Amino acid sequence: MTNDETNEILQDFISETTEILEDLENSLVDLEENKDDKELINKIFRSAHTIKGSSAFLELEKLSTISHHTEDILNKLRKDEIALTDVIMDVLLEYVDLAKGIVENIKTGDDTVEIREFLKKIEGVKSGEYVSTAQKEQKISSKKTKDGGKQISAAHKTIEQTIRVEVSRLDALMNLVGELVLSRNRLSQLAIDLNQKYRDDPILEQLVDTTSQLGLVTSDLQIAVMKTRMIPISKVFSRFPRIVRDVARDLKKDVNLVVSGEDTELDKSVIELITDPLVHMVRNAIDHGLETPEERVGKPKKGTIWLNAMQQGNHIIIEVKDDGKGIDPDKVAKSALEKGLTTKEELARMDRDEIIGFIFRPGFSTSEKVTNISGRGVGLDVVKNNIEKINGIINIDSEIGKGTTIQLKLPLTLAIIQSLLVEVSGEIFAIPIVSILETIKVKEDDIHELEGREVLNYRNGVLSIIRITDVLELEESYSDFKYVVVINVAERQVGFVVNRLIGQEEIVIKTLGEFLGNLTGIAGATIMGDGKVRLILDPSGIIEIASKMPRKLKKKRVRNVESQKESITALVVDDSATDRKIIKNILSQAGWINVVEVPTGKDALEIAKKVKFDIFIIDLVLPEIDGYELAKRLREKGLDQPFIAITVRGDIADEKQVKMAGFNKLVLKPINMNEILNTIDDLLSQRSSS
Repeated sequence: MTNDETNEILQDFISETTEILEDLENSLVDLEENKDDKELINKIFRSAHTIKGSSAFLELEKLSTISHHTEDILNKLRKDEIALTDVIMDVLLEYVDLAKGIVENIKTGDDTVEIREFLKKIEGVKSGEYVSTAQKEQKISSKKTKDGGKQISAAHKTIEQTIRVEVSRLDALMNLVGELVLSRNRLSQLAIDLNQKYRDDPILEQLVDTTSQLGLVTSDLQIAVMKTRMIPISKVFSRFPRIVRDVARDLKKDVNLVVSGEDTELDKSVIELITDPLVHMVRNAIDHGLETPEERVGKPKKGTIWLNAMQQGNHIIIEVKDDGKGIDPDKVAKSALEKGLTTKEELARMDRDEIIGFIFRPGFSTSEKVTNISGRGVGLDVVKNNIEKINGIINIDSEIGKGTTIQLKLPLTLAIIQSLLVEVSGEIFAIPIVSILETIKVKEDDIHELEGREVLNYRNGVLSIIRITDVLELEESYSDFKYVVVINVAERQVGFVVNRLIGQEEIVIKTLGEFLGNLTGIAGATIMGDGKVRLILDPSGIIEIASKMPRKLKKKRVRNVESQKESITALVVDDSATDRKIIKNILSQAGWINVVEVPTGKDALEIAKKVKFDIFIIDLVLPEIDGYELAKRLREKGLDQPFIAITVRGDIADEKQVKMAGFNKLVLKPINMNEILNTIDDLLSQRSSS
C-alpha cells in the first residue's frame, strides 16, 4: 500500500476506535449495576476483540497486547470462570484509559503510554491473586441509570449512511456561506434603495421578487451547512458515567446519574468550549452538592444528578441538577469575606443571587480542606470564563436542603449570529442577541450614582450600567433619552447605555486580522447591507474593561449656558466627514457654540473672508494646504483669534512647529468633550483679559 492509503486506513482506525472506546467505557459502568447481563458482557467482549484485531493488523503492538489480555479477562467473565468485582472493574476501566492514551499517541506520533504495570494487574486477575485482594475491599455503589447507557447509540449507525469529512473543509464551506449571506444582505439593501427611487419600474418588481427568493434559498443553504457542523451532545455526555463513578468512589458517595437530551446537537466549536465547564459542574455537584449516605436524612441514600440538554429556538439549554444540600448564601458570603473578594458594605447591598454568584470567582471555595476534587479555588471560574467566550448565560436556582440547578444557555453556532444594531455617538455597533435580555428607554435623570458607579433602578433592584462611550472612548451624545440594553453574560447582569436602537439583523462574524484580532471588547466585524464595516461588541470584554476603569463622580454632562453671556462661532476644518460631524456634535450640544465646518484649507481661506469667527479648530493633516500652512496664511491676513490644532493620537506633531505656525493649543483625537470645551474657555478668557 502507498503511504496515502496507509494514512487513510490509520485515520479510519482512529475514528472507529475512539467511538468504540467511548461506548465501551459506558458499557463497563453499566455492567457494574447489571453484573448478570450476559448480552452486555458479550458486547463488551466484542468491542475489545474488534480493537485487538484492528490494532494487530496495523502492527500497533501496545494496543494489541493490552486488548488481547483484556479480552482474556472478559472471556473468563462471560464463561463465569471469575466474578466481577470492583477491582476487576477498575482494571477494565484502566484498559480503556490506556487505550485512549495510545490512540492519542498515534495521532501525535508520541510513545508515552506505559503498559507494564497494567499487564502485571492482568496477570494477577488471571491467577486469582488480584481477585482475592479485590474481594476484601468494601464495595461502593456509584452508577448511572440504565437509560443513561443508551447515550451514544446514535453514533453507531451503519457506515453506509455516513461519511467522514475533515473539519477544515466544513470550516471553508461555512466561510463561503458567510460570504453568500453578506452578498444577500447587500443585494437586498440595493433592491430596497432602487425600489424607493424607481418605484414604478416593472423590471424592478422582478428584481425584488428574485432577491427575496435568493434570500430564502440562502437561508436554507445556511441552515443545511450549519447542520453539517453539528455534533450530538452525546459526544460530551458519554464521558460522564465514568466521571461520576470515579468521583463518587473517591468521595465515598452513592450517586445515580440520569442523562436526557443526548441527541441534542451543537456546533463543533461550541462543543469544544463547553466540555471542560460541564466536567467541573458535575464534579462540583458531587463534591459540594450531594451529601454522603449518612448525611441524607429524610432523602434516598443514593443521591441523583440529572444532566439534560434541550433546544429552544436558536439556543441550547444544558442543565446540571442535583438533589443535594443546596447552596447556602450565608456560607458563601462568609467565605467571600475571608478571601477578600468583597466587603461587608458591598455584601449588605447584594441580593441572594449576587451573593451566590461568588462561586464563579477565581480562587473561591467553601471547602474546608484541599482534596484531589476541590478546595483549591479552581473549577467554576473555568465554567464562567468558557461560557463568557461564547456569550452564553448562566442561571442558578438553589434551595437549601433540596438541591441546585445550574442552567447554561448557549448559542447554536458562533459563525452566523442574530444581533441587535445600536448607535453610539454616530457609530453603529452590533451586539449578539444571545446576550440580551431586554432593552429599555430611560431619561438621563433616571441614571443614578452609587460609589462612583452609575446604576439604574431595574425590576425592584439595582442594575449597574456601562456607557459604551466611556469604554470605547467615544464622545457622549447628550440627548434627553437613552436606551439601555440589558446584558446577561455568564452569571452577571449589566446595562449598556446606547443612543439609539436600529434593529435586529443576521450577521456574519469576521475576524479583525492578526494585528487587531485581540482587541478586548470587540468580538470581530461584519459587513452590513450598505457595504459598511461595523464592529461587533463582545459583552464580556466590555464588562472587563469597565470593571478596571477608575471609579469617578458622574460627569457634568451639560455646560451651564447662563455662565456664557454670548454665543460664539467656531470654524472646524477637517477633511474627515466623520470627524467633522463628531466635533460639531460636541460643540453644538454645549449650547453656546455655533459651528461652521469645511473640508479643506482652500474652503477655510474663502469663508474666512466672509464670516467673522471667534475660534478656529484646524486639523493638521489636510489635502493640498495642510494645517500648518493654513494657520500661517490666516495669521498673515491679520486674524488674531485663538487657533486650536487637532491631530490623531500617535501622529507626529512637533509642538514647536505647531506654535510657530500660529496655533495656541494642540488637542489630540479622539476629541474629549471636557478637554475641548475647557481649552476653548481658557483661550477665550485669555484673549478677553489681554
